[in-house]
Amino acid sequence: MITISINGEMKDIEEGLNIKELLSKLDYGTTWGAVAINATFVSLKEYETTIIKDRDTIDILSPVQGG
Repeated sequence: MITISINGEMKDIEEGLNIKELLSKLDYGTTWGAVAINATFVSLKEYETTIIKDRDTIDILSPVQGG
């Protein structure tokens, strides 16, 4: 297990997850808009190759609707 921060909340997750797997385990489905790890945005095409590491700070941003 590793410990990470997701949107300011500390969580223990299994080691070796990529971003896509993490989003799935957290039941985000398609409700997220962008993901940043340690304040660096990760492109959608890198979600399957970017492995979450111990003590990473992850921000999952949802799209904002409005006009």
